[in-house]
Amino acid sequence: MRRTATAIAALAALLTAGCSSTDDKPAAKPTTAKLSTKWGPKLEAVTKDEKAICNSVGDRYCADYLTDIALVTGELELDVNEAGGSARYPRTTAELEKVNAAVEAYTDHECLNDENAGIEGSPCPDDAQTIMTGKHTLPLALLADEAD
Repeated sequence: MRRTATAIAALAALLTAGCSSTDDKPAAKPTTAKLSTKWGPKLEAVTKDEKAICNSVGDRYCADYLTDIALVTGELELDVNEAGGSARYPRTTAELEKVNAAVEAYTDHECLNDENAGIEGSPCPDDAQTIMTGKHTLPLALLADEAD
C-alpha cells in the first residue's frame, strides 16, 4: 500500500504544481459506523460532474478529476486500514488496489498533457476508466464487505 500512497502523491504533486490551495485539516478518525455510510456519499460527491469530463484523457480537466477521485480513494484506504484492512474489507481492498494501480499507471504513462493519450493503443483511456469506475465499485464493495 506504500506504493499506492506514492503514486497518489505523485499524481497529486503533478497536478497541483503551481497551485496554492491546500486543506490542512486533519483527517477524521473513522467511527464505529459503517464505512459505506460515510464513503458512498463522499465518492458520489467527488465525481458528481463526470459527464464528458474525460473525453480527452490527457487534458488538465480530466487529470484534475482523476486526482480528486485518487485523493478520496486514498482517504478511504486509510479508513479501511484502520477498520481492519483486508481482513474486514477484502472486496474493498481489492477494488482500492485496482484504482490505485490505475492511478500509478496514469502517472507512469505520463498521460497528462499527452496529445496522443486518447489514440488507439494508448493505455491512458484504460487507466482513466479504471479510476472513474472506482466511484461505482468501491461503494458496492464496502456494502458487500459490511454485509458479511
